[in-house]
Amino acid sequence: MKRSYALALSVLALVSGTAVAADAADATGPAPRDPAAAPVRHAPSADAAWCTQQGGKAETRVPYYTGTGNKLTPLGGEREMCLFTATDGSKIMIAADTLAADKPTLAALAYVRKPDGPSSPGNPSIAYCQGINGTAMFGNKPTDGGGWGPKNETDPSKATSACMFADGSVIDAWGLKYHKGGVIRGTDLTKKFRAAIPGA
Repeated sequence: MKRSYALALSVLALVSGTAVAADAADATGPAPRDPAAAPVRHAPSADAAWCTQQGGKAETRVPYYTGTGNKLTPLGGEREMCLFTATDGSKIMIAADTLAADKPTLAALAYVRKPDGPSSPGNPSIAYCQGINGTAMFGNKPTDGGGWGPKNETDPSKATSACMFADGSVIDAWGLKYHKGGVIRGTDLTKKFRAAIPGA
């Protein structure tokens, strides 16, 4: 009887010790990740996936102020953009959520319908954008320039001027202007929008 009682106490002590060890492990959290292991890869967003399906390259870009100098000043915020590059080297950029929207956006309508815009001195792409009620300006002076470029970019030429509309949709300002004139830069986006974009 004493032997059975002692055995029972031993089993109880073993189980209790195991539970305490498990609680201690939980308290300390998971084991630290091996720094040599491969980085965690996050699944692309649905908008980025649509961009890739259409032959584009999804890339996170941030806004930069350039002014009249050669220095890029990063601004707050970021946007997932979709970039298309043609065999001739020409490119066009559009916000991934603009391309993948399930309903027409103002940027998509402007690209497909090619509305007329007033001509004015200065940068014709910015003038056209403003003429159709978008904006590509980074201030109220003609010298307040800027664009969207890769993170940590230092080359002002890599910041792409983009036309933003009141619904938040964004498209390459030069790509929009050239398309108005019948020139395709990067790719023809007309059939790459997820939504059916009605003509004029």
